[in-house]
Amino acid sequence: MTPTQSSCRIGARFEPGWPAEDLPEFARWIEELGYDELWFSEDLPWAGGMVMAATALACTQQLGVGVGLVPAATRNVSTLAMEVAALARLAPGRLSIAIGHGVSAWMEQIGARSATPHAVLEETTIALRRLLRGDTVSVQGRHVRLDNVRLGFPPAVVPPILIGTTGPKGLQLAGRYGDGVVLPEVCTPEAVRWARTTMNSDGATVVFAMLNVADDSATALGQTRTTILPIVELGIYPRMTEIAGLGVDGRAELTDAVLQAMAATGTPTDCAHAVEHWTHAGADCVVLVAGGPDPRGSYQRFAREVMPLIRASA
Repeated sequence: MTPTQSSCRIGARFEPGWPAEDLPEFARWIEELGYDELWFSEDLPWAGGMVMAATALACTQQLGVGVGLVPAATRNVSTLAMEVAALARLAPGRLSIAIGHGVSAWMEQIGARSATPHAVLEETTIALRRLLRGDTVSVQGRHVRLDNVRLGFPPAVVPPILIGTTGPKGLQLAGRYGDGVVLPEVCTPEAVRWARTTMNSDGATVVFAMLNVADDSATALGQTRTTILPIVELGIYPRMTEIAGLGVDGRAELTDAVLQAMAATGTPTDCAHAVEHWTHAGADCVVLVAGGPDPRGSYQRFAREVMPLIRASA
């Protein structure tokens, strides 16, 4: 199959809890199905994002590969730059990197939680970009401290550096210093519009979204609700849930209408409409996240039944 050929790129996510040895076959399969991108998140205690990205790039020919989110506080920025530069040189134009705060509880577990998380993001993003473009960098920040550091092999094509965030300060930071933003699996089209306005830049907007393609909308909605409700109730995306009408703590009722606005769930037509709504709101890429009992079945059905609908309406 050919890529989606729509104004919005379509990606799939290899779940953090899936065994790493399943990745090579999965990456080749996703590329054959016609997806544009494959994304990974670097979550404690699963596989390292850079290793997974390297494997996916080596196993495929044209597939874009995204790593997001990489917690800014868990690596020295020079080491991160070395890893990113090597991947960018091995697969020019196919890599995207998204940096975030990391989940507070996980950062606490490994002694990496920062009292100034926005400073960590800002300093890491600026230093990483400078290193990747070949600059000699010296900086004494609150988090990043470098003394006359320069990469030996900076990439000819610097990959996009996105920021994963949902609050006003983070989005403004993404607009000033990043190449765009990554938004989480509770994002409605209205939230996409708000994020782009707050970011106030032409940077890319990547939306993660739960996927469950089924013949019966009611069944799919029930299954997706079970998957997404625990994420909503964590209360870690207050602005996103507030925009969706669920309150800042996500405790209001997750109705079918709200669920359909924040997930690609239901019939192929339902899923196509969801992607179209995110695209019209300003999403440049929708990364689908397995949200039903048959992840591979949903990915396959999306490629065969939903992508043609999206192409037809583009």
